[in-house]
Amino acid sequence: MTHECCIEFYFKADELAKLLADNPNAKGIIISQQIVREKPKGAEHYVNIARIKARPHLAEESPTDSLRKTVTGGEETINGCPFPPGCTE
Repeated sequence: MTHECCIEFYFKADELAKLLADNPNAKGIIISQQIVREKPKGAEHYVNIARIKARPHLAEESPTDSLRKTVTGGEETINGCPFPPGCTE
């Protein structure tokens, strides 16, 4: 049996366009996924939640800066949704 994984994230076009317009020096967009353990309101047990974000990759950013910003959320980001072709909230 092969070990494969396919993950799709959905970002709204207007939010991506605004993110790029607000950051004209961006070399691209970085997509990050962070799995966090949370206890939803009213739930008895903790669950793993995937947080998906997109942020601009700025020209002056080093790899260390990039990782720090991904983990700490150190700049403008937009939230994604793991349920293409649209989000269910």
